[in-house]
Amino acid sequence: MDFSHFLSSWILPPPGSTYGASIDSIYYFILWITGAIFVVTEALLIAFSIRYRRKEGRRAYYSHGHTAVEIIWTVIPAILLIYMGIASQTLWSQLRQPGKFPSRPLVIRVMAEQWLWHFKYAGADGAFDTDDDLNVQNAFHIPIDTPVRLELASQDVIHGFYLPDMRVHQDAVPGLTSLLWLQSNKAGTYELRCTQFCGTNHYEMKGQLTVDSSEAYKAWQETVKAEAF
Repeated sequence: MDFSHFLSSWILPPPGSTYGASIDSIYYFILWITGAIFVVTEALLIAFSIRYRRKEGRRAYYSHGHTAVEIIWTVIPAILLIYMGIASQTLWSQLRQPGKFPSRPLVIRVMAEQWLWHFKYAGADGAFDTDDDLNVQNAFHIPIDTPVRLELASQDVIHGFYLPDMRVHQDAVPGLTSLLWLQSNKAGTYELRCTQFCGTNHYEMKGQLTVDSSEAYKAWQETVKAEAF
């Protein structure tokens, strides 16, 4: 059995966004490095605890340190931390700085409240807050291979907007509009979760994202329009 595939399916679902693999590579790099350090450290701790345990007639060993070893265990972790910081910040800026978002995205306004997700699409005029806006709750759709810009806010308390398959996670904060984007290259239906305890009915704060083909997305839009009248 492929152990890496087992971990991927157990810890994280397969990535459904164009940048999901980049996030996963950083995540698993950190996981393997910290996991290896933990295992080696605990193994040495157990081994030394057994080997140098207290025995009658044996004096304790007093050490004043080893300069070369201390330099090694300081420099190597520092290099790893610097690398992880640079890699993470480079990817983070691509995902969260509006100036680096893809051009000409589909814009969706997302408003969270207890205990619903509201999604608003601009109509044929391309402008929001006009009569032809499309409004849906909890279940929203996007076309495949199309950049999507999400404008996320909350009208009451803090909610956590989490699409695990898309590797999208952002708090919806009252009085603040958070900007993020995604682009999916895999058609399908994906779970939307709230990761902040937002009140007694928090368990109802769930939704669904459907990634459609271009034709299916247009058909869905027509269905929403028809249901609105």
